[in-house]
Amino acid sequence: MLPGVGPVPAQIHDERLATYAALCVTTGLDLQVGQELIVSGPLEAQAFIGHIAAAAYRAGAGLVTCLYEDPILIRTRFDHAGPDSLDRTAGWLSDGVVSAYEAGAARLFVYGPYPDLLTGVPAEQVGRMHAANAAATEQEGLFTAALRTNWCAVPYVTRSWARTVYPHLTEDEAVARLWDDVFHVVRVDLPDPAAAWADHIRQVEARCQALQSLDLDALHFVGGGTDLIVGLARGHQWIGGRARAANGAVPICNLPTEELFTCPQKDRVDGRLVASRPMALGGVVVKGLTVTFRAGSAERIEAREGQPMLDELLAGSPGGRRLGEVALVSKSSAVARTNVLFYNTLLDENAASHVAFGQSYPACIAAGEDPGAAGANTSSIHIDCMIGTDDMDVDGITRNSVRIPVMRAGEFVAST
Repeated sequence: MLPGVGPVPAQIHDERLATYAALCVTTGLDLQVGQELIVSGPLEAQAFIGHIAAAAYRAGAGLVTCLYEDPILIRTRFDHAGPDSLDRTAGWLSDGVVSAYEAGAARLFVYGPYPDLLTGVPAEQVGRMHAANAAATEQEGLFTAALRTNWCAVPYVTRSWARTVYPHLTEDEAVARLWDDVFHVVRVDLPDPAAAWADHIRQVEARCQALQSLDLDALHFVGGGTDLIVGLARGHQWIGGRARAANGAVPICNLPTEELFTCPQKDRVDGRLVASRPMALGGVVVKGLTVTFRAGSAERIEAREGQPMLDELLAGSPGGRRLGEVALVSKSSAVARTNVLFYNTLLDENAASHVAFGQSYPACIAAGEDPGAAGANTSSIHIDCMIGTDDMDVDGITRNSVRIPVMRAGEFVAST
């Protein structure tokens, strides 16, 4: 057995899960007294979600409800249902979630992926299912994108995910190793995780303020084969760390979080993008992705693996071929320093600078500005694509065409 790999005593692991759950509810979600909480998560996460419910009720939650995801039902659909089933969704469930949001509910997404669940299923079929789900949940997504309520997404280690990340280990060893990684990047392995997060958020927010003060018009990314200019929306706001929701809560929308992100101008993206990490899209992994943009639209998309599914997703929603997010991440971030390819956007997007196809975050547009008029994109999807590399340089471009160094060789320069 490799050093440091192996089963952690059950009691110690359970204590870490309880600490992690409390961190998610308080530091991550900023759950308010009396607030209803909707949790989404895989069946494997039942014990962890039990800790979340306990932490939420201790924090004053009025009600905790979990929407569990069963991977067996997902796979069974592809194996036995008729082809028309792939275009159907339980839209009434999303309608109910939106109704709960409107009544003040918070949302915690416990994201436990199954990267090998759909092995052997044609990518076109997987793409159809995801496109249908994206369309059915569009209003739910817009609610959270606009921060109309407090929400947070956090990782959970499934056995499927562990096998994908550490295929050279036994399954039990892979699960243990991946949990060590997760506990590390969410700072649960530190003596005072909440204090560590408070210090980290202060640093991230200071960098956001520095970027905001530059009043940039565009970003130019060069490195790893990428040569891409991303125009920024009028009134764009840099967000990192915490963000204030409409109900007054101040959540950290992702744990971990290392990114500083804002809103592109949907019609001003030009050049070549080369993905620096695979994209794990719900059972299909897209590898070797290259995209050419002109006047904001992805006019040419090529991938070594998984392209049919990506094509299906992007074509299934208006605005799918345009960008809705651009984000900067240092190569020395806590996630990047693990040197692990996680095959999980929630972590990989915090290891490398990235862009996202699809929906923009209205919270990234200044109050009083109309997001559409400012250039924000609208779509039923939001798909992150990592482009950051160790040799990547990023220049900010002002309205007067002055270039300001923002990143050099994957690190922020002193002025930011």
